[in-house]
Amino acid sequence: MFETIDLLLLLIAALGAVQAVFLIILLQGEGKRAFRANRWLMMFAVAVGMGFVDDIVDAMVNPLVNLYLAPLLTPFFFAFIPAIYLYFREISGNPSTRPLWHFAPMLPVSLIMIGVVNLLADSISASGSKKSEINIDLDFSQSSTFNLLLILLIATFCIQFAIYMFRIWHVAVRYLQDADRQLEADQKGLRRWVLELLIGLSVIFTLFTLINLFDTIVSRSEWLLLGVKATFVLVFLRMCHVIAANPALFVQSEQGEPEIRDENVASVVQSGMARHILDMDDVSRIRIKLDRIVAARDLMFDPLLTMPKLANAVGVTPNQLSYVLNQHLGKSFFDFVNEVRTYEASRLLIEE
Repeated sequence: MFETIDLLLLLIAALGAVQAVFLIILLQGEGKRAFRANRWLMMFAVAVGMGFVDDIVDAMVNPLVNLYLAPLLTPFFFAFIPAIYLYFREISGNPSTRPLWHFAPMLPVSLIMIGVVNLLADSISASGSKKSEINIDLDFSQSSTFNLLLILLIATFCIQFAIYMFRIWHVAVRYLQDADRQLEADQKGLRRWVLELLIGLSVIFTLFTLINLFDTIVSRSEWLLLGVKATFVLVFLRMCHVIAANPALFVQSEQGEPEIRDENVASVVQSGMARHILDMDDVSRIRIKLDRIVAARDLMFDPLLTMPKLANAVGVTPNQLSYVLNQHLGKSFFDFVNEVRTYEASRLLIEE
């Protein structure tokens, strides 16, 4: 018979697994342009979803079978934080050149778990006991090799947690600072989304790490684990709501697709909440393109010329063009257009 805590864990795990699948479906529905950034959110959903699958397996199958499945399921816990880090790297316009290397620890973790499981299984077989529950915890009645492997596993998780949380905050805070300067009015929704994701997941990752350490080293803490897993479900629910309400979050251009960009101008196709932060090379290319448009004359004398129309000709978003005009040319859109027209009118008066 299931106890109350077991039933609650099973219910939350089933709900979390379904929510993870739904989140992946939502992210895939945003299309090709969203995939570059959203694939890492999908990886995060898969990793957390596999954690929920582990809870379901733990409640439904024989404890010994569940023990042998640990080397397959445990490594996914080491994919949570790298996936979020790679997501922030992608949306900041500075993607990792070797993203798969961030998931490399999953292989040694699997090998360590194979060693832990074999030692624990041998210990159970030697004692001849039939346990209704098998826990992989520090146990000084076990062999020193068993405890050493488990300590190595714990140390790996803690080191990964510390390194990646620092990196995530560094990338996210810098991105928000750039967004404040470049995205102007549109940055409010972006800032809210990034802060929700950053602060919410930071709190959950911290609690998850501390509670799992307490669970492994001190004593079983089912109710604390239940609370953390329920919070993961709520985070999934919130992510699904935000993505459904704001389709095409952080859409990025794909190589090989038709684009409105010219001369490799860093651009973003405005769809939903499309975003891209400009670096100095992007600014230089935009200024070169502006010079060519001014030299061509036709567009600058269009009586219906607007900021979006000029931005489209340059191959950037209106926010990005406004940023370059204000911060690098020291002019508003209207000052820039009027200056070009006044100079051309003076030239015509003198020459003709």
